[in-house]
Amino acid sequence: MTVGFGTEIYCLDGLRTGKYVHGRAALAQALYRRLTTPRGTLRGGDDEQNYGIDLPGLVGEMSTSMVVASLPGRIYAELMKDDRVADVSATVIVDEPASGLVTYTIEIDVVPADETEDFTLTLAVTATSAELLGVEA
Repeated sequence: MTVGFGTEIYCLDGLRTGKYVHGRAALAQALYRRLTTPRGTLRGGDDEQNYGIDLPGLVGEMSTSMVVASLPGRIYAELMKDDRVADVSATVIVDEPASGLVTYTIEIDVVPADETEDFTLTLAVTATSAELLGVEA
């Protein structure tokens, strides 16, 4: 049963016309898009100009210690702009292989505003990409 989140076209990294999501999946996809959209790229008014934080761009610009220290607060500030979210907290885990690209696993605990079940978004983020690894209740 959908409670307050509506039905939307499936869209993680691109639209999939003819496929729809609702409930927690719709909210999770909206939050993921908010975290992967570069600020200022949406057309419209002030709300659109202040939408997004582009996680890959941020982690590519900062040192590992800065990412770990600053991302939870930035994620909180961005996701709390969505009125379907009552609270959110993020944890950043670093995987820094000796010979490769640093990967950040970000676990985001989301408390929906409509009192449906809380869930956790898990993302893998590098300086060049972001991937939604899962949504778990």
